Amino acid sequence: MAARAPWHRPCAAWCLAWFAALAAGAAYGAAATTEPVPAPRRIVSIAPHATELLFSAGVGDRVVADSEASDYPEATRSLPKVSSYRGSNVEAIAALKPDLVVVWPSGNRHADIAALQRLGIRVYASEFDTLESIIAEQRHFGSWVEDPARRAIALREADAAAARLAALRERYRSARRVRVFYQLGVARLFTLSDRHVIGQALDVCGADNVFGALSVPAPEVSAEAVLAARPDAVVVADAKALAAARRQWNEAKLYPAAQISERVVAADGERLHRPTLRTFAAVDALCRAIDAVRSTLR
Repeated sequence: MAARAPWHRPCAAWCLAWFAALAAGAAYGAAATTEPVPAPRRIVSIAPHATELLFSAGVGDRVVADSEASDYPEATRSLPKVSSYRGSNVEAIAALKPDLVVVWPSGNRHADIAALQRLGIRVYASEFDTLESIIAEQRHFGSWVEDPARRAIALREADAAAARLAALRERYRSARRVRVFYQLGVARLFTLSDRHVIGQALDVCGADNVFGALSVPAPEVSAEAVLAARPDAVVVADAKALAAARRQWNEAKLYPAAQISERVVAADGERLHRPTLRTFAAVDALCRAIDAVRSTLR
């Protein structure tokens, strides 16, 4: 098994490699079911977001293994790791005798998913393109909880996320639109198009993704393309990269030097890119960062 990879970091070296592969079409979907399935007893989750949702829905005690990327909640850290960004250990998964493997078609290798299916292992695809689908998945996983009181908790959390999303939409419905470049990393300029859920998150905040119309989810763009797009704001997906990004765009003269600190801002990429119930707090924070930029625009 490979050493633990820092999947939870918004755009470490592994992240850029993964986004490049995704942009080039190297991540494939699979014929895994997304339909409701009978409540499983032994679950292997090779999708970090799904692992977190399984725990928040109250069935984390049924997860017998997960991926190296799974680091939340704390209980996931002690589980056997049978998958990483390099691929999944199909033999190890089969040896655990799961009655369900939860996969992420855009992030897991198609060959690994197909191998699991050939072994007769039931596979469930957890893939989201909207914020609402995160909430629906929480409700779906929560339906596997037999105890009515625990099941009600999972459903209340889903309802709270839906209410928070509705409130954000209402708050920014009539706000001045802000044109945003959403930046992943500094050395190479990757972004996310509106094929990723970040496009909807920006829209909820009253913002437009300047590269939203691109046909791949995670395109690499040039500094010249960003300058030509003339975004009102740059949102950096990693707060630790914010200082470097501000230097980068100050040197490129994207904004006057006096405006750099107020027009180049950070988001919580860790929670925005891993679609779970924690995503909705991150969308709220994203909206507030964009609103702060909005207040400076003339």
